Amino acid sequence: MNPSNASPPKAATIEQTVSQPEYHIDLLDLKTKKKLRKDTIVTIVNDPVYHKTKKYKAVNALTLIANEIDLRKIDANSTKIVFECRDGYKPEMPLALFLASKPYLAFKDVGAKGADWEPISKNGNKMDAAPFYLVYTDASTKDDRYKWPYNLMKIHIEPIDKSKTALYPKDPSRVAGYTLFQNQCITCHAINGIGGEMGPELNYPKSVTEYWVETELVNYIVNPASFRNKVKMPTLGITKQQSQEIVGYLKYMAENKKGN
Repeated sequence: MNPSNASPPKAATIEQTVSQPEYHIDLLDLKTKKKLRKDTIVTIVNDPVYHKTKKYKAVNALTLIANEIDLRKIDANSTKIVFECRDGYKPEMPLALFLASKPYLAFKDVGAKGADWEPISKNGNKMDAAPFYLVYTDASTKDDRYKWPYNLMKIHIEPIDKSKTALYPKDPSRVAGYTLFQNQCITCHAINGIGGEMGPELNYPKSVTEYWVETELVNYIVNPASFRNKVKMPTLGITKQQSQEIVGYLKYMAENKKGN
């Protein structure tokens, strides 16, 4: 995509930060106002959510963003794109990687019978991908740099180091735990209000380390299903030592709460 061809900001909400503006796009608002633009049919082979070939009605995500944001004002290499989902899940990826791909916002499952979406089975629950599901026609489903969120409602364009500025530890011994938290946890959990909302806030007003027994918390992070039936938290595939690093970082952040 060529940012020089982008249109100036329109419906996107703009929030000025010290380094650069942030942009917030409400996809449901654009849909209500019939501003999604031209749709097409896209085919996804081995869809990572449905685990089979799927066809969707979708709109070009790059075109939609360019219609709302003047990309000429953004340094893509120092910016990230954050996807806010209905259930509080907030995955993110580098904006430069996103702009170099072929992403589409699917809004209807062509193969669904009598409904807009085929049901998704997850942890014994049934749901659908509405209102939007982000898919790619050129990205490998095995490349975890690309995010495929469903139940997508909003898109945020933010400085790539936004969470790092607020959450990076001054204690060098806690950097490993911070890095693991960023890679494994922040899409679902927040610290001091920064991060996902699918799982509970872990630090404010009480840190999870203040009411969990430490050894139990370490073991829970490694294998949540061994503690709770039909638990929503997935098995992360990390070692006990890595979990201990995460808990060490959480203990550090307990001393650095919001407002302290």
